Amino acid sequence: MTRSTTAHADYYQILGIPFTGSSAGLSKQQIKLAYHRALLKHHPDKAGAVAQDAGIRGSASSDGFLTRSGEDASRQRAYTIDEITTAYKALCDPTLRAEYDRALRLDRLKVAEREKTGDVFHTGLEVVDLEDLACDEHGADDGPGACWYRGCRCGDERGFSVTEEDLERESEHGEIVIGCRGCSLWLKVLFAIEDDG
Repeated sequence: MTRSTTAHADYYQILGIPFTGSSAGLSKQQIKLAYHRALLKHHPDKAGAVAQDAGIRGSASSDGFLTRSGEDASRQRAYTIDEITTAYKALCDPTLRAEYDRALRLDRLKVAEREKTGDVFHTGLEVVDLEDLACDEHGADDGPGACWYRGCRCGDERGFSVTEEDLERESEHGEIVIGCRGCSLWLKVLFAIEDDG
């Protein structure tokens, strides 16, 4: 498998299966169930009805598969039947899955190393000041404190989002690079932390 897993959704994302570094505990039945769910979810004639009937929520379901909130699901990329079938065939075969898992782990390690050294290419990287972003004083969905955000050209009104915690973590650099949650575009946000002493 020479397919790059960093530029596109990986097979686990396509089938809605969480990948934690090893898929050893994943049964063929779980993969088959995920395959059928993905086919129903992304079928052009059935996708809307399935999302409404399933009452999709924003957390892992009882069987461990990923589900999305209604708002996130509408922004989530639709996969083709061919992509879903290719993902299923690769993950259903234990040998192909082991090879794919190894390639996926290596790709993720390479990305992490490039980000650590700063030697990484970000698609559509735009540089802005923190002041150019809208501020929500009430905080992000996932935690307390202020949240700064900006819409992306993909249509996500809060595609780029930065929390106070993110800024504190990168305070010594005075900049943070964030990816859009709805597409592959990136934003570099420049900021300065004021000392209160």
